[in-house]
Amino acid sequence: MIIKNFNSLATSVLRKQALTIAESGFSAINTEKAVEQNFLYDSKKQQLKIFQQQFNLAEYKRIVLVGFGKAALEAVTTIQKILKDKISCGYVLDLIEGSLGNIVCRVGTHPLPTKVNIEATKELVAMLETCEKEDLVICVVSGGGSALLCQPHDMSCETEVSVISGLTVKGATITELNTVRKHISSVKGGHLAQIIYPATCISLIFSDVPGDDISMVASGPTVKDSSFNRDAAAVLAKYNILEMCQLPSCQLLETPKEDKYFERVHNILFVSAKQALKAMKEKAEDLGFKVNIFSENFQGEARKLAPEIISGLKAGQCLLGAGESTVKIIGKGEGGRNQEMALAALANIKPDQVFLALASDGKDNSEAAGAIVDASVIKRAQGLGLDAEEYLNNNNSYAFFEKTGDLVLTGKTNSNISDFFIGLS
Repeated sequence: MIIKNFNSLATSVLRKQALTIAESGFSAINTEKAVEQNFLYDSKKQQLKIFQQQFNLAEYKRIVLVGFGKAALEAVTTIQKILKDKISCGYVLDLIEGSLGNIVCRVGTHPLPTKVNIEATKELVAMLETCEKEDLVICVVSGGGSALLCQPHDMSCETEVSVISGLTVKGATITELNTVRKHISSVKGGHLAQIIYPATCISLIFSDVPGDDISMVASGPTVKDSSFNRDAAAVLAKYNILEMCQLPSCQLLETPKEDKYFERVHNILFVSAKQALKAMKEKAEDLGFKVNIFSENFQGEARKLAPEIISGLKAGQCLLGAGESTVKIIGKGEGGRNQEMALAALANIKPDQVFLALASDGKDNSEAAGAIVDASVIKRAQGLGLDAEEYLNNNNSYAFFEKTGDLVLTGKTNSNISDFFIGLS
């Protein structure tokens, strides 16, 4: 079981069914399995097949394997097992330790960058700067990469942290956040492709953004960016970030627009929420539910989305959604957007309904992946004297569900797509 406390949470038939559907979603985005199934190498012919694209590895002088983000180490480890001595060198920047021989492994920080991330990024960039036209760079790009791959342009690490933190507190969307990140970095928004040029690059993209806009995953380091400095400036102005962070100005860097830097780049959407939704839909149908997809890319405030989702849940139905909500921080509590959404759903939940909201990486701004709610949670909360609205207003969903025993615990999943939810009735 990926959900470690599955049995203790499965206290009713409906709860068990919701958790079973969630298990199928987690399994579908398993990084190791995805690489083994879709990164296929014929050593005799030296042919690499990724989905429908094929590459002749005999054409390249060197193969450099790099990765950054929450799925990086798992993906790179599996690719190394497949390609073996074809890999000349490599570099991984993840949140967990590893040891991969000629591939350097570094541990960084998330959700905010630190000097550790900056130093690691410098090492990675130095390796990529040695690449020549005859080389192939295989790049694993996954969620969390925006913080891990960090090389600020004309600002300190502390200043970047204050800007990103300010946008997060104000409830900026992932698109707004990453638009700014692209224009305050010398590695995001296509800049990494510029560094890799003129080598060939295959980017395997593990999408964690709503709608699978690959230019937004890890802030699009190998994807040609369509935004401009003026777009980033508009986001900063919208949320009054310069005044909030007491900055006299913010020097923005334009992202590379020349086609030549991207002509030899193959950006491949490798894993996304669609795989999880497909697997969960099939499992729910096997269990006898009529399945509706609420959205493949929901966005908005978690506490406002929850009532809308619950109101659309009909008898005999499984309602599924993937995306990324936001939280306006007005309190001093602990918990992530998925726990907040689950707590907000509690006010509208009916006796014959279950709602489950989860972070696919297993870390919903806490040690929990999310939470599960139904009418039994209301009874437990009442017995414990807990006021759900009070906890919601203090952004303290983790403490609420820790007391009621309804946190969903997975540990680090080594996967990272967008969040997803399951509603059953």
